[in-house]
Parts: sequence; C-alpha cells; structure tokens
Amino acid sequence: MLMMSRNHGFERVAVVLAALATILALTLAALLAAGPLMRLLGARIEAVITRILGVLLGALAVQFVIDGIRISLGLT
Repeated sequence: MLMMSRNHGFERVAVVLAALATILALTLAALLAAGPLMRLLGARIEAVITRILGVLLGALAVQFVIDGIRISLGLT
C-alpha cells in the first residue's frame, strides 16, 4: 500500500498491482508445493531446515533489538 500512495497515474498503479499479483501467485505456489516437497525430502531434512530457519530467525530478532537500542540511545 505504501507503493500505491507514492504512484499516481494508471500505468504506475498497474505496475504495482501486477507486482502484487505476481508475489501472491508465487506465494501460493510455494505454499502448495511445501507439503509434497517436505514428504519428498523426509523428516530428517525437514528437521535440519527447521533448525536452520530457527537460528536465522533468532539472529534477525537479536539484530532488531540491537538496532532499536542504538536508535533509542542515539548511537547511530
């Protein structure tokens, strides 16, 4: 929606809506393919992927907290 407020004119709005539709279609395809893909890979690979993504999510959370503290204290 932020992109919509910055763009005026039919062509620019159409490009933003087309980009949103493309992302929506790619997300749908990924979600529909996730179940069969996990069955194909097996439980062990699924556990490894889950742990890796968990570590990545934790690292991002720590980085967000550090950035928030820096901004709050004016250290940037």
